[in-house]
Amino acid sequence: MNKKFSIIPILGRPGSGKGTQSAFLAKEFNLKIISSGGLLRERAEKEDFIGTKIKEILNTGGLMPTPIIFDMWLHELESIQEKGEYQGIVFEGSPRKVYEAFLLDEIYQFYELEENFRVIHLSISKEESEKRLLMRGRADDSASAIAKRMEWYEDEVVPVIEHYRKQGKLVEVNGNQDVKKVQEDMETAVSGLF
Repeated sequence: MNKKFSIIPILGRPGSGKGTQSAFLAKEFNLKIISSGGLLRERAEKEDFIGTKIKEILNTGGLMPTPIIFDMWLHELESIQEKGEYQGIVFEGSPRKVYEAFLLDEIYQFYELEENFRVIHLSISKEESEKRLLMRGRADDSASAIAKRMEWYEDEVVPVIEHYRKQGKLVEVNGNQDVKKVQEDMETAVSGLF
């Protein structure tokens, strides 16, 4: 794998701008976005058992089983590695559980990318998160689903953030700022990787 190939997970509360900032970094540095949510929503369109189960979990704001997510990640990573057209990947909103973080750690260590792995935490308040989610009005943004996602963010994602903070792999970016300032901070966060 290319020595400059980098892996950049972007974590944050629902509505923190992970999608917007992932797209910015992807364009700026020629990165491929791996969005677990996007992959899951796409897979939910298939009318089979797995598609139906994924749709059901998405619509209730539940957490997807790690093997389902990890299988999707591995297919994407293998495809990206084979083509060799990107400088790295952005994980939009993943890993979402400490278990997933350990699996991702094993991947970047396997590929000898310890120096090319950086996690960005887009930090916004709970109030700002709720406000943004209600404004965007996506089908899976019902009040009950939002409440459930807020709960799993605290229970599952916060420990992942702490995991990477302890490793010295975490960079905090204030997501409450205007988009241009957030983008500047994102560029600074990945400086030195490319």
